[in-house]
Amino acid sequence: MELAAPVGEVDEGAKCADWTAEETTVLIKYLHVHHSECADAGNFHQVTNVNAAEHIHPLHWTGKIKDYKNVLIKWGSIKQIYNAIMTYQRGSGEHWDNENGVNICGAADAEKWGKFVAIKRNTIMRPFCNKGWEYLHFMEDIFPQGS
Repeated sequence: MELAAPVGEVDEGAKCADWTAEETTVLIKYLHVHHSECADAGNFHQVTNVNAAEHIHPLHWTGKIKDYKNVLIKWGSIKQIYNAIMTYQRGSGEHWDNENGVNICGAADAEKWGKFVAIKRNTIMRPFCNKGWEYLHFMEDIFPQGS
């Protein structure tokens, strides 16, 4: 199957793909629709990744054109965010909601949060101090039993 010409420029020398917010959203929505194709460990079959790459291709603007490997890598980083949120929700005993995230209010909370995200394995949670994650409900559908 031949892909349509990209909308923007192609950087043949680019080693990694730059993902726009729109491409990420379309990828997650595509995988959400095809969540029944999810295999072991929450990964998708190669054919699903190939189809996802073709699906987001019309959104390409600049840089490397995403292939199934880029989709697999991006999916891995999306799963890391989801797993970090689920681990925080279940294990911390601290507040979380998908509108306000951790909902840091006041200096004491901010200090505690700062110490939490300073730990390397927790840095992925940094953006969620006062906001939720727009993809959480899609991910909860893909992983109905948690991650």
